[in-house]
Amino acid sequence: MPTNKIRKEVSLDDNTIVLLKIQAENEGRNLKNYMEYLLREKANSFKLTDEYKAMMDDMLLKHDKGEMAYMDETEFRKRTSR
Repeated sequence: MPTNKIRKEVSLDDNTIVLLKIQAENEGRNLKNYMEYLLREKANSFKLTDEYKAMMDDMLLKHDKGEMAYMDETEFRKRTSR
């Protein structure tokens, strides 16, 4: 089990918090523990599909052949800023 933990802040509306508190209480957990449990379960349920694997293999092949068009962080931020 990983020992290093990273803190992240999330913003949820009041209604979501109320619903999560109810679900946490039904499972005998506090809210923080329940949210961590849900996120861990969701992360661990990720399955690589054959389509995803094929797409990644194609991307790696293009990278190896030098066919990928990369941009630096400054250019990326310029293109994606609002």
